[in-house]
Amino acid sequence: IYIHGMAGQLFKDQALTVTFSLLASLFVSLTLLPMLASRELQLDVSRETRQARFKDLWQQFIQWSPGRPVYLIPFLFIIWLVKRVFLLVFLVVEFLVSFLTQGIVLVVHYLLRPLKPVVNRIFTAYNRLYHSFAEWYHRFLLIALDRKAKVLGVSVLILLITIGVGIFLPRELLPKPQAQSFELNLETPVDYSLEQTAKVVGFIEDWLIALPEVKDVFSQIGVVSGMEAYNPEISLNTARLYVEVKSPRVVDQVMEQLRQKLQILPELNYSLVKEQSTLAQFLAFSTAEVGLKIKGDDLEVLQGLAKELSAKLKEIPGVADVRTNLRKGKPVYLVKIKTEALEKYQISPAAVSSFLVNAVRGRIASRFNELDKKYDIRVRWEESRREDLDKILDTSYPYQGTAIPLRDLVAYELVEGPQEIRRENQQREVLISANLQGRKISQVIPEIRKKIAELNLPPKYRVEFGGEQEEMARSFRSLIFALSLAILLVYMIMAAQFESLKHPFIIILTLPMGLVGSIWALLITGQTINVISVIGMVVLAGIVVNDAIVKIDYTNQLRRRGIPLRSAIMEASRVRLRPILMTTVTTVLGLFPMALGLGRGSELQQPLAIAVIGGLLLATFLTLVLIPLIYELVEAQTAGPSQT
Repeated sequence: IYIHGMAGQLFKDQALTVTFSLLASLFVSLTLLPMLASRELQLDVSRETRQARFKDLWQQFIQWSPGRPVYLIPFLFIIWLVKRVFLLVFLVVEFLVSFLTQGIVLVVHYLLRPLKPVVNRIFTAYNRLYHSFAEWYHRFLLIALDRKAKVLGVSVLILLITIGVGIFLPRELLPKPQAQSFELNLETPVDYSLEQTAKVVGFIEDWLIALPEVKDVFSQIGVVSGMEAYNPEISLNTARLYVEVKSPRVVDQVMEQLRQKLQILPELNYSLVKEQSTLAQFLAFSTAEVGLKIKGDDLEVLQGLAKELSAKLKEIPGVADVRTNLRKGKPVYLVKIKTEALEKYQISPAAVSSFLVNAVRGRIASRFNELDKKYDIRVRWEESRREDLDKILDTSYPYQGTAIPLRDLVAYELVEGPQEIRRENQQREVLISANLQGRKISQVIPEIRKKIAELNLPPKYRVEFGGEQEEMARSFRSLIFALSLAILLVYMIMAAQFESLKHPFIIILTLPMGLVGSIWALLITGQTINVISVIGMVVLAGIVVNDAIVKIDYTNQLRRRGIPLRSAIMEASRVRLRPILMTTVTTVLGLFPMALGLGRGSELQQPLAIAVIGGLLLATFLTLVLIPLIYELVEAQTAGPSQT
């Protein structure tokens, strides 16, 4: 709820849903469940017992009535009647709820009756397995309690190894879906006509259709209708091809073959984009996985740096489709002012510039009004004179009653104009983007930094990461803050509940080992550290402490009864073993279908489930072993010899 960026957008609604669901569950467990339990477990009350209760109430009334005003009796009767009405309503509601519950139980029992032999075998096997595990666990716990140093040393070693594994575990913004299609964005030279662009696209289409792995190809050439018509990157020399393959396993293969084929057309500027999930398309800043921004003042210097850095990026293994936002512009006339001539005649550059603009574009001489509309009336040179710049420069510039040849004041040259001048925070920038092939962004970033360091950047020029890397850094910072806040809140609540600072600290120690389980689960299943899996770790912070809370609370209860420390730990481990295992098993089974990743779009849910399952399994084992060990180690310092 308190995080920003993509992570906040993704899971704010889920966090609110889980929060209010838990609050509703707490309310039901404190109200409805005790009532249902009383209906199920209530004892039969004999007739004599009910008569004795009535006599007790009557005797209390007789003892209370002497000395009381008579006029209070009607009011007391009304109060009694209102209570009885509310009691009657409550009994009716209780009966309806009980009837509905019993009806559902009977229906389910009837439907599952054929499965009863199978269920009985499962329960029998579970009980046999549970008793065997309980015996082994208590023997192992006794050994661990007698060898605290070795157990703690192994735990610390596992933690350090996991930190190293986590550092080298690949990281990305969002898990990539299993794409069965990709998109080719194509741009032909500026001087290509629509027919020439269509011919190039037709050649690529025919080649793709001939591949046995390709299922279908759809192309879109030139200006389109709808909202895309306002896209400045779409023109007569642009095209977009959607390619669908027969299996997700061959997408990379077909894309690589297409890259090799497009090398015979070096005049084309293209980019390849894999199919993305709808959520990734909505949240991502760009379709490229790698994004760099070169910032500075001089556009020519930026262009040179962009070409140099693009060439260096192509040398990195796994980096493909390197491109910039620099496009070949249209030819334009660049008019240059002759400063020496202007200084000689004392003419301002603005005056000469205004003269040329008025000649070509015209100046507003008046306005034509039609009802509530106003139209500018521009006065400019005739078309035969302004269509050729040489004819314009053959004219004279009026100056103090005389005329100066315009060629003496300005000169021009034909250059290629930029198609786009991009700025961010009033500073020019050039964008470089690329895709990754067989590697994750966290594996490529160190090599990109080395290539940037090799650049000879002029002063006031810099290279910044953008796109997926920028958003990933922002989201991870926000999630680390959320995890820290969750740990702090959990500790504060437990400190208030236990009225102690050391017991909540012992419980919090389950969190690092829970994160250890999450990282190993991600490594074993081939997942990455991404926004989804880190959110699973944040969720884990509120789950793994539950079993430790139950165990330490019951151990404290036993010690308050005077039971020695070691005996209290062993008894709490025996009594609370089944509830702890049942809680873990039910949570794991609830998340197991999500962890399988079945169905389209399940890639966004799978890392979260895997992170929670892995962390919960290891944290449960540590709750059963490491928490009793640390508890005895801490409490033995304050307990006397008789208590231990």
